[in-house]
Amino acid sequence: MISELVCTATYNEQENIEAWVRGVHQHRPEADLLVVDDSSPDGTGAILRRLQLQAPQLRVHTRAGKQGLASAHIYALDLGLREGYDRVVTMDADGSHQPSQIPALVAASDRVDFVIGTRYHGGSHQAPPLRQFLSKGANAAARVLLPMGLTEYTTSFRVFTPRALKSVTTATFHFGGYAFFIECLEVMHRDGLTFAEVPIDFLDRTGGTSKIPRSQIFVSANALMRLGLARRQQARSKRN
Repeated sequence: MISELVCTATYNEQENIEAWVRGVHQHRPEADLLVVDDSSPDGTGAILRRLQLQAPQLRVHTRAGKQGLASAHIYALDLGLREGYDRVVTMDADGSHQPSQIPALVAASDRVDFVIGTRYHGGSHQAPPLRQFLSKGANAAARVLLPMGLTEYTTSFRVFTPRALKSVTTATFHFGGYAFFIECLEVMHRDGLTFAEVPIDFLDRTGGTSKIPRSQIFVSANALMRLGLARRQQARSKRN
């Protein structure tokens, strides 16, 4: 049996975190769970401490202040590599990613280095229309600027093998926030890793409010253009 760590990053998810913990444990009872919480002021931490008394496989890393999504994921991936897990699963805790779909993503990782859940190639996107529009636009642009055989670039529902963990945790990242998820793929693509997609059903968040600031739209667009330009410059350098 492979060892597995399922991770999520939280900030003000008191309405959703218990359902996430119980859902992951139901569908991956042998897996360890890790929550990286940025000192949520809404009481998320208190709920997690209570759940730890019932679920010894749940680990909570509480950070001082809101340090951001990218650094939370890098922390989780680095921990997974250092502690020798065979698979590390990352996902959202707001109800948009379904714990029942973890087994399909993990199964696909038997034949590749990295797996991502896709909303576009057999999957579904059931978020509000504006978010669907923004996500579809970002992924369409990514397919043009950073082609790597994927239809999905931005969701955090992912499975990393040790080779993928090493690729990401030894890289230097230039973009934070949600742009990190695109740069993460480009890092692994540069390292020659193999990818697979598995269809997922992406739902609207169960409770609470979205944490995506409007500024992230422009930050992510800028990051995507710069990553695309860097890839083309690298290709020209190889030809010359």
